[in-house]
Amino acid sequence: MIKITYSTVYGSSKTYAQHIAAALSLEAEDINTADTASADCLVIVGGLYAGFMIGLKKAISKLPEQAELVVISVGIADPEKQTNAEKIDKDIYKSIPSDIQARTRVFHLRGCMDYMVMSPKHRAMMWMLCKYIKKKGPRNEEDQSILNTYGERIDFINLETAGPVIEYLKSRI
Repeated sequence: MIKITYSTVYGSSKTYAQHIAAALSLEAEDINTADTASADCLVIVGGLYAGFMIGLKKAISKLPEQAELVVISVGIADPEKQTNAEKIDKDIYKSIPSDIQARTRVFHLRGCMDYMVMSPKHRAMMWMLCKYIKKKGPRNEEDQSILNTYGERIDFINLETAGPVIEYLKSRI
């Protein structure tokens, strides 16, 4: 049985989890309250913050023995760019115990960021990141995008990009 779970701070991960679940005629549940004991495939959709995916540690702790783990990261960086996808993969896999990595599949989606609803801690982190980018010298496209959108609402949620995830999970049913 596939169990779809999410961990969210601002809602993007929940939006994707609910969309994926609906496409499979399933329900999406918060990882903190989900009963995962009977899952043979546990899906966790979670936001990326400073190289860490929220909910991943909890999902790993609730992963039934021998169950597959499907990790769906939701962040601002464009995963279509190979360097971004590689960095996200590296960050995610370093959080997954080696005995679970062989039965893990990872996908990446883009979320949104709204400074008006962002916590003071996250606003401070973004301020520090912008300050760092300004000082570091030559900027890549991603760096410039962060500077250009600082303080604004940017929304990259595109439910169609969850298509490969849905197709993969359909093959598991």
